[in-house]
Amino acid sequence: MLKLVALGAISAALIIAQTPDIRGVWKADLEKSKLAGPPGSTPTNYLAIIEHKTAVFDAHTKEQAPQFVETTGIWGQHGEERTVLTVFLNGKAKVLPYMGVPTRLIASSEGNVFTVSGETAGRPNTFKRTYELSSDGQTLTLHSVANNNGKLAESTIVLLKQPDEAAAPLRAPEETAGKRFKNVKTPMKDLTASEFIESMRYFAWSLGKNCEFCHVRFKMDLDDKKEKQTARKMIEMVASIDAEHFKNHPAVRCFTCHEGHEHPLTHPLFPDEAAAAAAKTAQTAQH
Repeated sequence: MLKLVALGAISAALIIAQTPDIRGVWKADLEKSKLAGPPGSTPTNYLAIIEHKTAVFDAHTKEQAPQFVETTGIWGQHGEERTVLTVFLNGKAKVLPYMGVPTRLIASSEGNVFTVSGETAGRPNTFKRTYELSSDGQTLTLHSVANNNGKLAESTIVLLKQPDEAAAPLRAPEETAGKRFKNVKTPMKDLTASEFIESMRYFAWSLGKNCEFCHVRFKMDLDDKKEKQTARKMIEMVASIDAEHFKNHPAVRCFTCHEGHEHPLTHPLFPDEAAAAAAKTAQTAQH
Protein backbone atom coordinates (compact mmCIF):
# COMPACT_ATOMS: atom_id res chain seq x y z
CA MET A 1 0.00 0.00 0.00
CA LEU A 2 2.81 2.40 0.95
CA LYS A 3 4.56 1.62 -2.34
CA LEU A 4 1.41 2.48 -4.28
CA VAL A 5 1.05 5.76 -2.41
CA ALA A 6 4.71 6.59 -3.03
CA LEU A 7 4.41 5.78 -6.73
CA GLY A 8 1.28 7.93 -6.93
CA ALA A 9 3.09 10.83 -5.28
CA ILE A 10 6.04 10.51 -7.67
CA SER A 11 3.69 10.36 -10.68
CA ALA A 12 1.80 13.46 -9.50
CA ALA A 13 5.06 15.33 -8.91
CA LEU A 14 6.23 14.53 -12.45
CA ILE A 15 2.93 15.77 -13.93
CA ILE A 16 3.15 19.05 -11.97
CA ALA A 17 6.75 19.52 -13.10
CA GLN A 18 5.63 19.13 -16.71
CA THR A 19 2.63 21.45 -16.33
CA PRO A 20 3.19 25.03 -17.53
CA ASP A 21 2.90 27.51 -14.67
CA ILE A 22 -0.31 29.34 -15.54
CA ARG A 23 -1.20 30.28 -11.98
CA GLY A 24 -2.26 33.83 -11.28
CA VAL A 25 -4.83 36.42 -12.28
CA TRP A 26 -5.78 36.79 -15.94
CA LYS A 27 -7.98 39.25 -17.83
CA ALA A 28 -9.34 38.69 -21.32
CA ASP A 29 -8.41 41.02 -24.15
CA LEU A 30 -11.94 41.04 -25.53
CA GLU A 31 -10.94 42.70 -28.80
CA LYS A 32 -8.62 39.81 -29.61
CA SER A 33 -10.88 37.10 -28.23
CA LYS A 34 -13.70 35.21 -29.89
CA LEU A 35 -16.34 33.81 -27.54
CA ALA A 36 -19.11 31.44 -28.55
CA GLY A 37 -22.63 32.64 -27.85
CA PRO A 38 -25.70 34.28 -29.37
CA PRO A 39 -25.43 37.69 -31.04
CA GLY A 40 -25.26 40.54 -28.55
CA SER A 41 -23.91 38.33 -25.76
CA THR A 42 -20.35 39.74 -25.83
CA PRO A 43 -19.19 40.25 -22.24
CA THR A 44 -17.94 43.55 -20.88
CA ASN A 45 -15.34 41.93 -18.64
CA TYR A 46 -13.74 38.48 -18.22
CA LEU A 47 -11.50 37.61 -15.28
CA ALA A 48 -9.94 34.33 -14.22
CA ILE A 49 -8.01 33.20 -11.16
CA ILE A 50 -5.96 30.03 -11.65
CA GLU A 51 -4.62 28.24 -8.57
CA HIS A 52 -2.97 24.98 -7.59
CA LYS A 53 -4.19 23.33 -4.39
CA THR A 54 -3.93 19.96 -2.67
CA ALA A 55 -7.11 17.97 -1.97
CA VAL A 56 -8.35 14.45 -1.28
CA PHE A 57 -8.59 12.51 -4.54
CA ASP A 58 -9.97 9.24 -3.13
CA ALA A 59 -12.14 9.43 0.00
CA HIS A 60 -11.67 5.70 0.70
CA THR A 61 -7.87 5.53 0.51
CA LYS A 62 -7.40 9.15 1.65
CA GLU A 63 -5.11 9.64 -1.34
CA GLN A 64 -4.32 13.31 -1.89
CA ALA A 65 -3.35 14.96 -5.14
CA PRO A 66 -2.69 18.45 -6.51
CA GLN A 67 -5.60 20.29 -8.10
CA PHE A 68 -5.93 22.86 -10.84
CA VAL A 69 -8.68 25.31 -9.86
CA GLU A 70 -9.90 27.98 -12.30
CA THR A 71 -12.44 30.52 -11.05
CA THR A 72 -13.92 32.58 -13.87
CA GLY A 73 -16.09 35.66 -13.72
CA ILE A 74 -17.90 36.95 -16.80
CA TRP A 75 -19.78 40.25 -16.73
CA GLY A 76 -22.40 41.03 -19.38
CA GLN A 77 -25.87 42.41 -19.95
CA HIS A 78 -27.36 40.02 -17.38
CA GLY A 79 -24.82 40.79 -14.67
CA GLU A 80 -22.04 38.55 -13.40
CA GLU A 81 -21.76 34.78 -13.74
CA ARG A 82 -19.05 32.79 -12.01
CA THR A 83 -17.89 29.25 -12.71
CA VAL A 84 -15.30 27.03 -11.08
CA LEU A 85 -13.42 24.32 -12.97
CA THR A 86 -11.51 21.84 -10.81
CA VAL A 87 -9.38 18.96 -12.10
CA PHE A 88 -6.72 16.82 -10.45
CA LEU A 89 -3.14 16.91 -11.71
CA ASN A 90 -2.32 13.24 -11.18
CA GLY A 91 -3.19 11.96 -14.65
CA LYS A 92 -6.37 10.25 -13.41
CA ALA A 93 -9.97 10.97 -14.37
CA LYS A 94 -12.34 12.12 -11.63
CA VAL A 95 -16.07 12.89 -11.66
CA LEU A 96 -16.62 16.39 -10.25
CA PRO A 97 -19.34 19.01 -10.64
CA TYR A 98 -18.79 21.47 -13.48
CA MET A 99 -21.44 24.00 -14.46
CA GLY A 100 -23.62 22.24 -11.90
CA VAL A 101 -23.49 18.82 -13.58
CA PRO A 102 -21.37 15.72 -12.73
CA THR A 103 -18.53 15.67 -15.25
CA ARG A 104 -15.65 13.27 -15.73
CA LEU A 105 -12.53 15.44 -15.92
CA ILE A 106 -8.91 14.70 -16.72
CA ALA A 107 -5.87 16.92 -17.30
CA SER A 108 -2.70 16.49 -19.33
CA SER A 109 0.31 18.60 -20.34
CA GLU A 110 2.71 18.76 -23.24
CA GLY A 111 5.33 21.47 -23.49
CA ASN A 112 3.73 24.86 -22.83
CA VAL A 113 0.19 23.52 -23.40
CA PHE A 114 -2.12 22.39 -20.60
CA THR A 115 -5.32 20.51 -21.54
CA VAL A 116 -8.51 19.73 -19.63
CA SER A 117 -11.04 17.32 -21.13
CA GLY A 118 -14.53 16.73 -19.79
CA GLU A 119 -17.49 14.43 -20.43
CA THR A 120 -20.95 15.00 -18.95
CA ALA A 121 -22.40 12.01 -17.12
CA GLY A 122 -25.41 10.51 -18.89
CA ARG A 123 -25.40 12.89 -21.86
CA PRO A 124 -23.46 13.06 -25.14
CA ASN A 125 -21.77 16.31 -24.12
CA THR A 126 -18.00 16.79 -24.11
CA PHE A 127 -15.52 19.65 -24.02
CA LYS A 128 -11.82 20.24 -24.39
CA ARG A 129 -9.95 23.29 -23.11
CA THR A 130 -6.33 23.94 -24.07
CA TYR A 131 -4.25 26.61 -22.34
CA GLU A 132 -1.13 27.76 -24.21
CA LEU A 133 1.33 29.95 -22.33
CA SER A 134 3.51 32.45 -24.19
CA SER A 135 7.29 32.26 -23.83
CA ASP A 136 7.35 35.35 -21.60
CA GLY A 137 4.56 33.97 -19.38
CA GLN A 138 2.40 37.09 -19.83
CA THR A 139 -0.19 35.81 -22.32
CA LEU A 140 -2.38 32.73 -21.95
CA THR A 141 -4.45 31.63 -24.95
CA LEU A 142 -7.44 29.50 -24.02
CA HIS A 143 -9.07 27.53 -26.83
CA SER A 144 -12.30 25.75 -25.95
CA VAL A 145 -14.36 23.32 -28.02
CA ALA A 146 -17.68 22.05 -26.63
CA ASN A 147 -19.87 19.40 -28.24
CA ASN A 148 -23.39 19.57 -26.85
CA ASN A 149 -25.38 16.73 -28.37
CA GLY A 150 -23.71 17.25 -31.77
CA LYS A 151 -23.71 21.05 -31.67
CA LEU A 152 -20.19 22.48 -31.66
CA ALA A 153 -19.23 25.73 -29.93
CA GLU A 154 -15.70 27.11 -30.14
CA SER A 155 -14.08 29.97 -28.26
CA THR A 156 -10.61 31.47 -28.27
CA ILE A 157 -9.84 33.75 -25.35
CA VAL A 158 -6.63 35.78 -25.14
CA LEU A 159 -5.81 36.30 -21.47
CA LEU A 160 -3.26 38.81 -20.18
CA LYS A 161 -1.44 38.40 -16.86
CA GLN A 162 -2.59 40.82 -14.17
CA PRO A 163 -1.39 41.87 -10.70
CA ASP A 164 -3.10 40.03 -7.86
CA GLU A 165 -5.22 43.05 -6.86
CA ALA A 166 -6.93 42.98 -10.28
CA ALA A 167 -8.93 39.97 -9.08
CA ALA A 168 -10.77 42.05 -6.45
CA PRO A 169 -14.12 42.01 -8.35
CA LEU A 170 -13.95 38.21 -8.58
CA ARG A 171 -13.07 37.79 -4.91
CA ALA A 172 -15.83 40.12 -3.73
CA PRO A 173 -19.03 38.51 -2.34
CA GLU A 174 -21.44 37.65 -5.12
CA GLU A 175 -25.05 38.82 -5.20
CA THR A 176 -27.58 36.30 -3.89
CA ALA A 177 -30.20 34.63 -6.08
CA GLY A 178 -32.95 36.31 -4.07
CA LYS A 179 -31.61 39.74 -5.02
CA ARG A 180 -30.61 38.96 -8.61
CA PHE A 181 -33.70 37.06 -9.79
CA LYS A 182 -37.43 37.55 -9.46
CA ASN A 183 -39.76 35.28 -7.52
CA VAL A 184 -37.21 33.00 -5.82
CA LYS A 185 -39.06 31.58 -2.81
CA THR A 186 -37.31 28.38 -1.73
CA PRO A 187 -34.20 28.17 0.52
CA MET A 188 -32.27 28.60 -2.73
CA LYS A 189 -32.79 32.35 -2.47
CA ASP A 190 -29.75 32.48 -0.18
CA LEU A 191 -27.44 30.86 -2.74
CA THR A 192 -25.21 33.08 -4.82
CA ALA A 193 -26.61 33.86 -8.25
CA SER A 194 -24.08 31.54 -9.91
CA GLU A 195 -24.78 28.69 -7.48
CA PHE A 196 -28.48 29.14 -8.19
CA ILE A 197 -27.98 28.86 -11.97
CA GLU A 198 -25.81 25.78 -11.51
CA SER A 199 -28.54 24.23 -9.37
CA MET A 200 -31.04 24.86 -12.16
CA ARG A 201 -28.72 23.07 -14.58
CA TYR A 202 -28.45 20.19 -12.15
CA PHE A 203 -32.25 19.90 -11.89
CA ALA A 204 -32.59 19.76 -15.67
CA TRP A 205 -29.82 17.14 -15.94
CA SER A 206 -31.32 15.01 -13.15
CA LEU A 207 -34.66 14.80 -14.94
CA GLY A 208 -33.30 14.60 -18.49
CA LYS A 209 -35.13 17.82 -19.37
CA ASN A 210 -34.39 21.41 -20.36
CA CYS A 211 -35.26 24.67 -18.60
CA GLU A 212 -38.63 25.03 -20.32
CA PHE A 213 -39.91 21.86 -18.71
CA CYS A 214 -40.59 23.96 -15.59
CA HIS A 215 -40.29 27.54 -16.88
CA VAL A 216 -42.22 29.71 -19.31
CA ARG A 217 -39.78 30.65 -22.07
CA PHE A 218 -38.25 34.13 -21.61
CA LYS A 219 -40.42 34.61 -18.49
CA MET A 220 -38.65 32.41 -15.97
CA ASP A 221 -40.20 34.14 -12.96
CA LEU A 222 -43.77 33.12 -13.78
CA ASP A 223 -45.44 30.32 -11.80
CA ASP A 224 -47.79 29.30 -14.61
CA LYS A 225 -46.52 25.74 -15.07
CA LYS A 226 -47.46 23.01 -12.60
CA GLU A 227 -44.01 21.48 -13.04
CA LYS A 228 -42.44 24.57 -11.46
CA GLN A 229 -44.87 24.41 -8.55
CA THR A 230 -44.01 20.73 -8.07
CA ALA A 231 -40.29 21.52 -8.25
CA ARG A 232 -40.64 24.01 -5.39
CA LYS A 233 -42.24 21.33 -3.23
CA MET A 234 -39.50 18.87 -4.13
CA ILE A 235 -36.79 21.39 -3.20
CA GLU A 236 -38.40 21.89 0.21
CA MET A 237 -38.75 18.11 0.67
CA VAL A 238 -35.11 17.37 -0.15
CA ALA A 239 -33.88 20.20 2.10
CA SER A 240 -36.00 18.83 4.94
CA ILE A 241 -34.69 15.25 4.49
CA ASP A 242 -31.08 16.40 4.45
CA ALA A 243 -31.59 18.62 7.49
CA GLU A 244 -33.37 15.98 9.58
CA HIS A 245 -31.38 12.89 8.63
CA PHE A 246 -28.00 14.01 7.25
CA LYS A 247 -27.09 17.09 9.32
CA ASN A 248 -27.71 19.39 6.32
CA HIS A 249 -25.24 17.44 4.17
CA PRO A 250 -26.70 17.16 0.62
CA ALA A 251 -26.94 13.36 0.70
CA VAL A 252 -30.31 13.23 -1.07
CA ARG A 253 -30.65 15.10 -4.35
CA CYS A 254 -32.88 15.07 -7.43
CA PHE A 255 -30.88 12.32 -9.14
CA THR A 256 -31.26 10.06 -6.09
CA CYS A 257 -34.80 9.26 -7.23
CA HIS A 258 -35.13 10.53 -10.79
CA GLU A 259 -31.91 9.08 -12.29
CA GLY A 260 -32.33 11.14 -15.45
CA HIS A 261 -36.07 10.56 -15.87
CA GLU A 262 -39.09 12.84 -15.60
CA HIS A 263 -40.63 10.60 -12.94
CA PRO A 264 -38.82 8.27 -10.51
CA LEU A 265 -38.69 4.74 -11.88
CA THR A 266 -40.77 1.91 -10.45
CA HIS A 267 -38.44 -0.73 -11.91
CA PRO A 268 -35.16 -1.01 -13.83
CA LEU A 269 -35.78 -0.26 -17.50
CA PHE A 270 -35.99 -3.07 -20.01
CA PRO A 271 -33.77 -2.62 -23.11
CA ASP A 272 -36.62 -1.28 -25.29
CA GLU A 273 -37.73 1.10 -22.53
CA ALA A 274 -34.17 2.33 -22.04
CA ALA A 275 -33.79 2.96 -25.79
CA ALA A 276 -37.06 4.91 -25.90
CA ALA A 277 -36.06 6.97 -22.85
CA ALA A 278 -32.65 7.75 -24.36
CA ALA A 279 -34.25 8.87 -27.63
CA LYS A 280 -36.65 11.14 -25.73
CA THR A 281 -33.82 12.69 -23.73
CA ALA A 282 -31.79 13.31 -26.91
CA GLN A 283 -34.80 14.95 -28.55
CA THR A 284 -35.31 17.20 -25.52
CA ALA A 285 -31.65 18.25 -25.53
CA GLN A 286 -31.92 19.40 -29.13
CA HIS A 287 -34.61 21.97 -28.32
